[in-house]
Amino acid sequence: MWAAVIEAHGGPERLVYRQVEAPSPAPSEVLVRVRFCALNALDYFVRRGVPGIRVGLPHVGGGDIVGRVEVLGPGVEPAWRGQLVLVDPLVEGAALGESRWGGLAELVAVPAANLIPLRPEPEHPERYAALPIAYGTAHRMLHGRARLRAGETLAVLGATGGVGVACLQLGRLAGATTIACSSSREKLERLARLGADHLVDTSRRDFSAQVWELTGRRGADVVVDYLGRDTLAGSVRCTRAGGRVVVCGASSGAEASIDLRYLWVRELSLLGSDGWRREDLDALCELVREGRLDPLVDSVFPLSEAARALARVEDRLALGKVVVEVA
Repeated sequence: MWAAVIEAHGGPERLVYRQVEAPSPAPSEVLVRVRFCALNALDYFVRRGVPGIRVGLPHVGGGDIVGRVEVLGPGVEPAWRGQLVLVDPLVEGAALGESRWGGLAELVAVPAANLIPLRPEPEHPERYAALPIAYGTAHRMLHGRARLRAGETLAVLGATGGVGVACLQLGRLAGATTIACSSSREKLERLARLGADHLVDTSRRDFSAQVWELTGRRGADVVVDYLGRDTLAGSVRCTRAGGRVVVCGASSGAEASIDLRYLWVRELSLLGSDGWRREDLDALCELVREGRLDPLVDSVFPLSEAARALARVEDRLALGKVVVEVA
Protein backbone atom coordinates (compact mmCIF):
# COMPACT_ATOMS: atom_id res chain seq x y z
CA MET A 1 0.00 0.00 0.00
CA TRP A 2 1.02 3.64 -0.39
CA ALA A 3 1.84 5.63 2.73
CA ALA A 4 3.56 8.77 4.00
CA VAL A 5 6.40 7.19 5.96
CA ILE A 6 8.71 8.67 8.60
CA GLU A 7 12.07 7.16 7.60
CA ALA A 8 14.07 8.76 10.42
CA HIS A 9 13.52 11.48 13.00
CA GLY A 10 14.20 14.96 11.76
CA GLY A 11 12.91 17.60 9.37
CA PRO A 12 10.24 17.54 6.66
CA GLU A 13 12.48 15.61 4.27
CA ARG A 14 12.14 12.58 6.60
CA LEU A 15 8.49 12.10 5.59
CA VAL A 16 8.56 10.06 2.37
CA TYR A 17 5.71 8.91 0.12
CA ARG A 18 6.36 5.28 -0.77
CA GLN A 19 4.94 1.79 -0.71
CA VAL A 20 4.96 -0.35 2.43
CA GLU A 21 3.50 -3.67 3.42
CA ALA A 22 -0.18 -3.49 4.35
CA PRO A 23 -1.11 -4.35 7.96
CA SER A 24 -3.28 -7.28 9.02
CA PRO A 25 -5.98 -6.96 11.68
CA ALA A 26 -5.40 -8.76 14.98
CA PRO A 27 -8.29 -10.32 16.96
CA SER A 28 -10.98 -7.70 17.70
CA GLU A 29 -9.46 -5.36 15.10
CA VAL A 30 -10.50 -4.24 11.64
CA LEU A 31 -8.69 -2.95 8.61
CA VAL A 32 -9.98 0.46 7.53
CA ARG A 33 -9.41 1.80 4.03
CA VAL A 34 -8.61 5.43 4.79
CA ARG A 35 -10.44 8.18 2.95
CA PHE A 36 -9.31 11.22 4.96
CA CYS A 37 -6.75 11.82 7.70
CA ALA A 38 -6.50 15.22 9.42
CA LEU A 39 -3.17 16.45 10.74
CA ASN A 40 -2.17 17.70 14.17
CA ALA A 41 0.91 19.13 15.87
CA LEU A 42 1.45 15.61 17.22
CA ASP A 43 2.33 14.49 13.69
CA TYR A 44 5.35 16.75 13.38
CA PHE A 45 6.34 16.13 17.00
CA VAL A 46 6.49 12.40 16.20
CA ARG A 47 8.45 13.07 13.00
CA ARG A 48 10.96 15.23 14.87
CA GLY A 49 11.19 12.71 17.74
CA VAL A 50 9.42 13.08 21.09
CA PRO A 51 11.69 12.75 24.16
CA GLY A 52 10.70 9.74 26.22
CA ILE A 53 8.56 8.12 23.52
CA ARG A 54 10.10 5.31 21.53
CA VAL A 55 8.81 5.04 17.98
CA GLY A 56 9.86 2.14 15.81
CA LEU A 57 11.05 3.29 12.40
CA PRO A 58 9.88 3.41 9.69
CA HIS A 59 6.64 4.79 11.07
CA VAL A 60 3.29 6.08 9.76
CA GLY A 61 1.63 8.97 11.60
CA GLY A 62 -1.87 10.42 11.49
CA GLY A 63 -4.57 10.05 14.14
CA ASP A 64 -7.77 11.65 12.79
CA ILE A 65 -9.20 9.05 10.42
CA VAL A 66 -12.36 8.58 8.38
CA GLY A 67 -12.57 5.50 6.20
CA ARG A 68 -14.46 2.36 5.29
CA VAL A 69 -14.14 -0.95 7.12
CA GLU A 70 -12.68 -3.43 4.65
CA VAL A 71 -11.33 -6.46 6.54
CA LEU A 72 -12.54 -7.93 9.83
CA GLY A 73 -10.23 -9.57 12.33
CA PRO A 74 -11.28 -12.58 14.38
CA GLY A 75 -14.13 -11.83 16.76
CA VAL A 76 -15.47 -8.72 15.01
CA GLU A 77 -19.19 -8.46 14.24
CA PRO A 78 -19.85 -8.97 10.48
CA ALA A 79 -22.12 -5.89 10.44
CA TRP A 80 -19.04 -3.64 10.53
CA ARG A 81 -17.91 -4.70 7.05
CA GLY A 82 -18.39 -1.86 4.53
CA GLN A 83 -19.31 0.76 7.14
CA LEU A 84 -18.05 4.31 6.78
CA VAL A 85 -16.55 5.18 10.17
CA LEU A 86 -14.75 7.79 12.19
CA VAL A 87 -11.98 6.26 14.30
CA ASP A 88 -11.50 7.27 17.92
CA PRO A 89 -7.69 7.72 17.92
CA LEU A 90 -7.17 6.81 21.60
CA VAL A 91 -5.68 3.30 21.72
CA GLU A 92 -4.04 1.97 24.88
CA GLY A 93 -3.47 5.43 26.30
CA ALA A 94 -1.90 6.99 23.20
CA ALA A 95 -3.16 8.49 19.94
CA LEU A 96 -2.97 6.59 16.69
CA GLY A 97 0.13 7.70 14.82
CA GLU A 98 2.02 8.27 18.08
CA SER A 99 3.47 4.85 18.86
CA ARG A 100 1.15 2.76 16.71
CA TRP A 101 0.84 3.22 12.93
CA GLY A 102 -1.79 5.77 11.96
CA GLY A 103 -3.87 6.88 9.02
CA LEU A 104 -1.42 8.49 6.58
CA ALA A 105 -1.67 5.31 4.53
CA GLU A 106 -4.20 3.54 2.37
CA LEU A 107 -5.00 1.02 5.14
CA VAL A 108 -4.85 1.13 8.92
CA ALA A 109 -5.54 -1.55 11.54
CA VAL A 110 -7.61 -0.31 14.52
CA PRO A 111 -9.63 -1.88 17.34
CA ALA A 112 -13.27 -2.38 16.40
CA ALA A 113 -14.17 -0.80 19.75
CA ASN A 114 -12.78 2.51 18.42
CA LEU A 115 -15.14 2.72 15.44
CA ILE A 116 -17.86 5.36 15.32
CA PRO A 117 -20.33 4.68 12.48
CA LEU A 118 -21.17 7.64 10.25
CA ARG A 119 -24.85 7.13 9.49
CA PRO A 120 -26.35 8.41 7.35
CA GLU A 121 -23.18 8.74 5.32
CA PRO A 122 -22.21 12.43 5.17
CA GLU A 123 -21.69 14.36 1.96
CA HIS A 124 -18.43 15.79 3.32
CA PRO A 125 -16.73 13.14 5.48
CA GLU A 126 -13.55 15.23 5.71
CA ARG A 127 -15.39 17.43 8.22
CA TYR A 128 -15.62 14.45 10.57
CA ALA A 129 -11.92 13.69 10.12
CA ALA A 130 -11.27 17.18 11.51
CA LEU A 131 -12.93 16.33 14.82
CA PRO A 132 -11.14 13.84 17.08
CA ILE A 133 -7.91 15.26 18.47
CA ALA A 134 -8.42 19.06 18.25
CA TYR A 135 -12.19 19.32 18.65
CA GLY A 136 -12.29 16.40 21.09
CA THR A 137 -9.66 18.08 23.25
CA ALA A 138 -11.53 21.40 23.08
CA HIS A 139 -14.86 19.80 23.96
CA ARG A 140 -13.43 18.13 27.06
CA MET A 141 -11.70 21.35 28.14
CA LEU A 142 -14.83 23.46 27.91
CA HIS A 143 -17.50 21.01 28.96
CA GLY A 144 -15.84 18.15 30.83
CA ARG A 145 -13.49 20.33 32.88
CA ALA A 146 -14.34 24.06 32.81
CA ARG A 147 -18.14 23.53 32.70
CA LEU A 148 -18.60 26.57 30.47
CA ARG A 149 -22.10 28.06 30.72
CA ALA A 150 -24.22 30.31 28.51
CA GLY A 151 -23.64 33.98 29.23
CA GLU A 152 -20.04 33.50 30.40
CA THR A 153 -16.96 35.03 28.80
CA LEU A 154 -14.37 32.70 27.27
CA ALA A 155 -10.84 33.88 26.43
CA VAL A 156 -8.72 31.59 24.23
CA LEU A 157 -4.94 31.86 24.01
CA GLY A 158 -3.50 30.46 20.78
CA ALA A 159 -6.90 31.00 19.22
CA THR A 160 -5.73 30.40 15.65
CA GLY A 161 -4.42 26.87 16.33
CA GLY A 162 -6.50 23.74 15.85
CA VAL A 163 -7.60 23.47 19.48
CA GLY A 164 -8.04 27.24 19.72
CA VAL A 165 -10.37 27.47 16.73
CA ALA A 166 -12.36 24.53 18.08
CA CYS A 167 -12.68 26.23 21.49
CA LEU A 168 -14.00 29.41 19.88
CA GLN A 169 -16.59 27.53 17.81
CA LEU A 170 -17.72 25.38 20.72
CA GLY A 171 -17.75 28.37 23.05
CA ARG A 172 -20.13 30.25 20.78
CA LEU A 173 -22.32 27.15 20.52
CA ALA A 174 -22.48 27.09 24.32
CA GLY A 175 -23.70 30.70 24.35
CA ALA A 176 -20.48 32.28 25.64
CA THR A 177 -18.95 35.59 24.60
CA THR A 178 -15.62 34.73 22.98
CA ILE A 179 -12.28 36.56 23.08
CA ALA A 180 -9.72 35.33 20.54
CA CYS A 181 -6.06 35.99 21.43
CA SER A 182 -3.30 35.61 18.83
CA SER A 183 -0.19 37.34 17.49
CA SER A 184 -1.44 37.04 13.87
CA ARG A 185 -3.58 40.01 12.93
CA GLU A 186 -4.55 38.43 9.60
CA LYS A 187 -5.81 35.26 11.27
CA LEU A 188 -7.62 37.24 13.95
CA GLU A 189 -9.54 39.10 11.26
CA ARG A 190 -10.55 35.74 9.74
CA LEU A 191 -11.70 34.58 13.18
CA ALA A 192 -13.84 37.71 13.44
CA ARG A 193 -15.54 36.72 10.20
CA LEU A 194 -16.13 33.28 11.73
CA GLY A 195 -17.88 34.84 14.71
CA ALA A 196 -15.29 35.65 17.40
CA ASP A 197 -16.80 38.46 19.50
CA HIS A 198 -13.56 40.20 20.48
CA LEU A 199 -9.99 40.12 19.18
CA VAL A 200 -6.78 40.52 21.16
CA ASP A 201 -3.56 41.06 19.20
CA THR A 202 -0.93 39.66 21.56
CA SER A 203 1.90 41.18 19.49
CA ARG A 204 0.83 44.72 20.40
CA ARG A 205 0.76 44.63 24.20
CA ASP A 206 0.09 42.39 27.17
CA PHE A 207 -2.88 40.16 26.37
CA SER A 208 -4.02 39.96 30.01
CA ALA A 209 -4.44 43.75 30.20
CA GLN A 210 -6.48 43.71 26.99
CA VAL A 211 -8.75 40.90 28.23
CA TRP A 212 -9.15 42.72 31.55
CA GLU A 213 -10.25 45.90 29.73
CA LEU A 214 -12.58 44.03 27.33
CA THR A 215 -14.40 42.50 30.29
CA GLY A 216 -14.89 45.80 32.09
CA ARG A 217 -12.06 45.05 34.52
CA ARG A 218 -13.94 41.98 35.70
CA GLY A 219 -11.96 39.25 33.96
CA ALA A 220 -12.96 36.29 31.84
CA ASP A 221 -15.00 33.46 33.35
CA VAL A 222 -12.91 30.83 31.56
CA VAL A 223 -9.43 31.18 30.08
CA VAL A 224 -8.05 28.46 27.79
CA ASP A 225 -4.25 28.38 27.86
CA TYR A 226 -2.28 25.61 26.18
CA LEU A 227 0.84 27.76 25.65
CA GLY A 228 2.24 27.38 29.17
CA ARG A 229 5.34 29.17 30.40
CA ASP A 230 4.96 32.40 28.39
CA THR A 231 1.29 33.00 29.15
CA LEU A 232 0.06 31.23 32.28
CA ALA A 233 0.80 34.12 34.66
CA GLY A 234 -1.15 36.48 32.42
CA SER A 235 -4.00 34.01 32.08
CA VAL A 236 -4.37 33.89 35.85
CA ARG A 237 -4.31 37.70 36.07
CA CYS A 238 -7.16 38.16 33.59
CA THR A 239 -9.52 35.56 35.12
CA ARG A 240 -12.43 36.83 37.18
CA ALA A 241 -13.06 35.95 40.82
CA GLY A 242 -14.36 32.39 40.93
CA GLY A 243 -13.25 31.79 37.33
CA ARG A 244 -11.39 28.89 35.74
CA VAL A 245 -8.10 28.58 33.85
CA VAL A 246 -7.95 25.33 31.88
CA VAL A 247 -4.72 23.89 30.48
CA CYS A 248 -4.22 21.03 28.00
CA GLY A 249 -0.63 21.62 26.92
CA ALA A 250 2.43 23.83 27.16
CA SER A 251 3.81 24.64 23.72
CA SER A 252 6.02 27.48 25.04
CA GLY A 253 7.40 25.44 27.95
CA ALA A 254 6.11 23.19 30.71
CA GLU A 255 7.55 25.04 33.71
CA ALA A 256 5.52 28.16 34.48
CA SER A 257 5.31 30.47 37.49
CA ILE A 258 2.27 32.41 38.69
CA ASP A 259 1.50 34.88 41.45
CA LEU A 260 -0.34 32.63 43.89
CA ARG A 261 -2.10 35.60 45.48
CA TYR A 262 -4.43 35.76 42.49
CA LEU A 263 -5.26 32.10 43.02
CA TRP A 264 -6.43 32.41 46.60
CA VAL A 265 -7.74 35.99 46.68
CA ARG A 266 -9.96 35.39 43.63
CA GLU A 267 -10.59 31.74 44.54
CA LEU A 268 -9.64 30.64 41.03
CA SER A 269 -9.70 27.08 39.72
CA LEU A 270 -6.62 25.97 37.77
CA LEU A 271 -7.70 22.91 35.79
CA GLY A 272 -5.80 20.36 33.75
CA SER A 273 -7.43 18.63 30.80
CA ASP A 274 -5.94 15.61 29.06
CA GLY A 275 -7.16 14.80 25.55
CA TRP A 276 -10.71 13.64 24.96
CA ARG A 277 -13.17 10.91 25.91
CA ARG A 278 -15.45 8.86 23.68
CA GLU A 279 -18.46 10.85 24.84
CA ASP A 280 -16.79 14.02 23.52
CA LEU A 281 -16.50 12.52 20.04
CA ASP A 282 -20.08 11.23 20.13
CA ALA A 283 -21.33 14.69 21.10
CA LEU A 284 -19.28 16.36 18.36
CA CYS A 285 -20.52 13.97 15.68
CA GLU A 286 -24.08 14.74 16.72
CA LEU A 287 -23.44 18.49 16.47
CA VAL A 288 -22.09 18.07 12.93
CA ARG A 289 -24.97 15.79 11.90
CA GLU A 290 -27.45 18.37 13.19
CA GLY A 291 -25.71 21.13 11.23
CA ARG A 292 -24.88 23.08 14.40
CA LEU A 293 -21.11 22.68 14.06
CA ASP A 294 -19.11 23.14 10.87
CA PRO A 295 -15.50 22.10 11.64
CA LEU A 296 -13.12 24.50 9.99
CA VAL A 297 -11.10 22.79 7.25
CA ASP A 298 -8.21 24.93 6.04
CA SER A 299 -7.09 22.80 3.08
CA VAL A 300 -7.05 19.28 1.62
CA PHE A 301 -3.92 17.65 0.17
CA PRO A 302 -3.44 14.29 -1.57
CA LEU A 303 -1.49 11.62 0.31
CA SER A 304 1.42 12.06 -2.11
CA GLU A 305 1.79 15.63 -0.76
CA ALA A 306 1.53 14.73 2.93
CA ALA A 307 4.92 16.31 3.64
CA ARG A 308 3.75 19.62 2.21
CA ALA A 309 0.48 19.35 4.13
CA LEU A 310 2.31 18.76 7.40
CA ALA A 311 4.65 21.69 6.68
CA ARG A 312 1.57 23.93 6.47
CA VAL A 313 0.64 22.87 10.01
CA GLU A 314 4.20 23.05 11.31
CA ASP A 315 4.82 26.52 9.86
CA ARG A 316 1.53 27.74 11.37
CA LEU A 317 0.14 28.80 8.02
CA ALA A 318 -3.20 27.04 8.47
CA LEU A 319 -6.35 28.35 10.12
CA GLY A 320 -8.39 25.28 10.89
CA LYS A 321 -7.59 21.67 10.07
CA VAL A 322 -5.33 20.49 7.27
CA VAL A 323 -6.67 17.22 5.88
CA VAL A 324 -4.97 14.59 3.74
CA GLU A 325 -7.19 12.81 1.20
CA VAL A 326 -6.06 9.22 0.84
CA ALA A 327 -8.74 7.62 -1.32
